[in-house]
Amino acid sequence: MLNKENKYKKWIYPSTITLFIITIIPTIFLFGISLFNYELGRPLNSATFADISNYIKTFSSQQFWHSMLVTIEYVVIAVGAEMILGFLIAYFLYNRSTRLRDLLLVFLIIPMTITPSIAGLIWRLNFHPIYGMVNQFLGSVFGIMPDWYSYNFALWTLILVDIWQWTPFIALISLSGLLSVDESVIESAKVEGANTFQLIRHIFLPLIKPVLLIGFMMRLMDNLKMFDVAFTLTEGGPGNATELLSMHIYRIGFFHTGNIGLAASVAVILLVIMIFLATRMSNLIKES
Repeated sequence: MLNKENKYKKWIYPSTITLFIITIIPTIFLFGISLFNYELGRPLNSATFADISNYIKTFSSQQFWHSMLVTIEYVVIAVGAEMILGFLIAYFLYNRSTRLRDLLLVFLIIPMTITPSIAGLIWRLNFHPIYGMVNQFLGSVFGIMPDWYSYNFALWTLILVDIWQWTPFIALISLSGLLSVDESVIESAKVEGANTFQLIRHIFLPLIKPVLLIGFMMRLMDNLKMFDVAFTLTEGGPGNATELLSMHIYRIGFFHTGNIGLAASVAVILLVIMIFLATRMSNLIKES
């Protein structure tokens, strides 16, 4: 027994060391640099200790709170729509024949296979106000050609792209949950006169709740730190219309001021938020 445990430890140590190097050390550095005034491009010995002044500046910044509100709006609408549409698509596929389901799944996973930055570039062309495919269709059918990159529409453009790319992910894990439900439970409910809505509410949703919560947590964490699509699609604009917290960190640390210490303080705040939400979601999953 001890020999078997020692054998497994030989495989655990390398992965633990690698995880420590690529996650723990950068996180410690992030916390450390957030306590200093340090500008990008200068030697590390030029950094001056700032105590918690970077955090005070962050919480006093209207731009930070604007980015926080934009991020919350983006996450709530995008993840909420993905959960609803993903489950509905999964339920539709669940009631189809195996051959048709497999065929539809092939097309369903295509958006997920595209690199997010490339997806942003593709939709940047598709949403072009004059030459884009979307406005060409809307103009020819409905006679309208909205400016998708205006201040009022830009965030919705970003949300639509995220829904297009990641709704299939929720659909796939929801479908796996639906297929794991015991057929005898469903048949018993149908015999007792349960309709489609009652089946979904009282049978499917309670039984696949852990699967849905896992999918929700993964999309929540991913959207909170989303950068690549926003950068390639809108670059945080126009103005600050789509400046998510990730874009706010980039603007402070690398684009405008080069103040790495201040940017690190925002990143630490985002990290704490994600850890708190991940912990809460993990507890909900365990309870379900």
